[in-house]
Amino acid sequence: MAKGKKKKGKKEAEPTEPPHDPGWERAVLSGRWERPPDALPDASSWPTWGALRERILTSCKEILVPWSTTLRDSFPSELVKLSPPELSKLELRGCPNLTRFVLSPITSCPKLVSLDLSSCNNLQHVLIQSVSLENLVLSRSTTLHKALVQCKNLRQLHVEGCDSLDTLMVWSEMLMELDLTTCTNLRVVELYCPELYGDNCHLPKLKERAQAEAPKHPPIVTMLKEQYAQKATQQAEQREREYALSSSNTVFPNTFRKI
Repeated sequence: MAKGKKKKGKKEAEPTEPPHDPGWERAVLSGRWERPPDALPDASSWPTWGALRERILTSCKEILVPWSTTLRDSFPSELVKLSPPELSKLELRGCPNLTRFVLSPITSCPKLVSLDLSSCNNLQHVLIQSVSLENLVLSRSTTLHKALVQCKNLRQLHVEGCDSLDTLMVWSEMLMELDLTTCTNLRVVELYCPELYGDNCHLPKLKERAQAEAPKHPPIVTMLKEQYAQKATQQAEQREREYALSSSNTVFPNTFRKI
């Protein structure tokens, strides 16, 4: 061997992509995912699997992941960020490691109709903004403290057995019935639901709280009516003043002073 020449070593084998799970393609074709999140492709396993994961989730019309111990807050956050255009049903019932759920902005998941977050015993905070959602289930999520729901087409809201629920705010133009009698820890309830009448809304006795912490606000419909009525009155008064100025025969200018 010539002096100075290095011995050639064996060429390292190039890494090969791990085999695909057959369920991935089935999920794309069926538009339905029914397995825990850790069964999805992981971008850390192969460079192109991040795009494959997005393809699966954005193809889904239904995502059903009940009683999953591997589901964390990051999974619904990922879904909201991807905003699957055809997703109509999302079920995360009984997931013990889900602590918060935020569906916002209001344009996210534009076809979502049904959302089930029931029996999530570590869920504490829910914020949901949606123009399409019609059915929301929060029942038996015993650690839920706060639920803010802005869903103009919401027809059904289930909160039975939410023993720790302290604050509930709901904006809906379609909600016609609501039973809160089992939510015995409620302190703040604000319902901006014009179709929800007294006989169809069952409330427990609210926990007392300091007045400074809880200013009472009229329903949003009443607030809007008062605002528009006040504006109309001001406009009418202005027109009367302008007419008085234009029709006056005196050479002296009209003077208005505050009383």
